Amino acid sequence: MANRPGIRTELADRAVEVNVGTMLAYRVATMQARGLVPNHEASAAKVFGSEMSQRIASTGMHLLGTAGQLRKGTPGVRLDLASGYMGAVGATIAAGTSEIQRGIIATRGLGLPRG
Repeated sequence: MANRPGIRTELADRAVEVNVGTMLAYRVATMQARGLVPNHEASAAKVFGSEMSQRIASTGMHLLGTAGQLRKGTPGVRLDLASGYMGAVGATIAAGTSEIQRGIIATRGLGLPRG
C-alpha cells in the first residue's frame, strides 16, 4: 500500500460510510420499534446503503485490480468480488430506484414541492 497512498484514504472513507449506514439503519429500526412509520428515513437509508455497496465493491476491485475480476470456480479464488461488483448496480434499482427514493426524501422529508 505504500506505493498506492490513495488506498488508505479510500478505505477510511468506506469505514466511515459503513458507520453512517449503520446509524441510518438503527434510526429506521428504532422508529419502527416505537410504532412510527419511517417514511423518508427508510428512503434515505436505502439510497445510502445501496450506493455505499457500489462504492465498497468499487474499492475492492480497485484494491485487487485485474485479480478482482476472477469469479468463484476459478482455481485459487477465495473471494468473489466480481459478483458483488456486478450485483451492486442492481441494488440501486431494486426496491425503488435511487431517483425515486430521492424524490420521497425531497417531498416528504424536506417538504419540497413536487416538480
